[in-house]
Amino acid sequence: MPVTTGNSKGGDADITGSAEGGAAKSVRSRAEQREDTRLAILDATIAGLVENGHAATTTRGVAERAGVSQGAVQHYYPTRAALLDAAIRRAAELTAQAVVENCSEVTGSDRERVAALIDQLWALAQTTPVSVGFEFLAAARTDPELSVSVAHLVGQLEGTLFTVAHRVLGELATRPGARDWLRITVITLAGVLLTGAVPAAADLVPAWATVRDHILTSFDTWSTGQR
Repeated sequence: MPVTTGNSKGGDADITGSAEGGAAKSVRSRAEQREDTRLAILDATIAGLVENGHAATTTRGVAERAGVSQGAVQHYYPTRAALLDAAIRRAAELTAQAVVENCSEVTGSDRERVAALIDQLWALAQTTPVSVGFEFLAAARTDPELSVSVAHLVGQLEGTLFTVAHRVLGELATRPGARDWLRITVITLAGVLLTGAVPAAADLVPAWATVRDHILTSFDTWSTGQR
């Protein structure tokens, strides 16, 4: 009967549509799984760099930490250099995101906002992604290939910092010397953390309160000259 034929066609259409929807869902699921694996590899690389340092971080160690095969790591990143380069970019992305999230809502007077910005940068400088950045900075001194990636990392983070500083400080961040003051502040924080990370040299590092006071004093000196 014609009705039967019509129902059959409708059923076929439903089955086809369901199959197509299932295939699309499966494709999306596989894509998501691949992205999860890729990020797990990069996060394992970052963790390995923090724990073992640049020289001792291997693709085999990363694979074990990520819970995947070494072949899977090499599928996404054929060489150790490619893996480390991707880890640098991942660290930069995480750091930039944290800077924006932590510093964008700072309010108060110029000095209060600067103090809050300094405190946020100090807290951020002790997080895992930034620790990895320090590892790369140290290793890049004798590794020309790595130095290119590190230059990208530094440039990306500096751009983010200046964007956040402009949000926090407003017009003050556009005045002559503002960029140099922020750079000196970041370099100071890095120097304190790098020196403090060396057990034999840790006693040489002043307390954070002392470092903070000196940074704020440098801001007072600079900002007074801008009035």
